[in-house]
Amino acid sequence: MQLEQPYSLRQAHRTDSRAIRALIRMVGINPLGLDWRKFIIAVDEQGSLIGCGQIKTHKDGSLELASIAVRPGRTLQGVATLIIRELLNSSKRPVYLTCRFGLNSFYEKFSFTQIPSEEMPPYFHLVATIAGWLFRKKLLSDGLLVMRLDK
Repeated sequence: MQLEQPYSLRQAHRTDSRAIRALIRMVGINPLGLDWRKFIIAVDEQGSLIGCGQIKTHKDGSLELASIAVRPGRTLQGVATLIIRELLNSSKRPVYLTCRFGLNSFYEKFSFTQIPSEEMPPYFHLVATIAGWLFRKKLLSDGLLVMRLDK
């Protein structure tokens, strides 16, 4: 699993847990449900974490591409793309994700499509409902999309 040198991808180890949590907090995404055993990480030549992502399984059985994060200063280098490809290569379908409006075009490159609420599994329907309420109350700055990859 190689990125353009000097980075590489690998399965996370227990010792990566703290760095994964720190990166997730640094980039300001959902810090819930972080299980290091499900993560693929990108590391630099010194072994420092520069990016991560996971596939979560929810109680309703749905799978979510989640926790995609790249260290500031390392973005736009293809790190997230390679992490996502690696995660999707080994995942069953369908896979869902939630993202802010404006990020949909990035995920469309992987064949994700936006779905209406009636096609959402229970977990994503609840998340979308709560996010919509928070957005309308101006407690959330961006709207939220739910997308699905079928093939």
